[in-house]
Amino acid sequence: MWKPITEDEFRALLESQEKDLSEEERQAFQEFRVPLRTATIVRNRETGNERVFVVASCAHGVLYFDDVEYGFNMSATDDCGMILRPGGSQFTLGEAIQTWLVSRHVN
Repeated sequence: MWKPITEDEFRALLESQEKDLSEEERQAFQEFRVPLRTATIVRNRETGNERVFVVASCAHGVLYFDDVEYGFNMSATDDCGMILRPGGSQFTLGEAIQTWLVSRHVN
């Protein structure tokens, strides 16, 4: 049965995946990184509100970890910080950074 990831479990996962980042990925991540925070995500009416961990932010949205999909995703948020379009990727941190942040990184 699925159980939400705890903050301690997520911090350990994030630390582990950060070690695998290339220098390019690390620089892009540092440019957009935000202090770890939670955001609300609503997949459907049946499941209601869920919590995800946000790790980065740019003009196009936030990079967050979705523990249901067990991957990082990018989504726009509303004025209250709610995830507007839940993604379904199962990207690692490095794959997510390559997909959404490297092209926006200014050298």
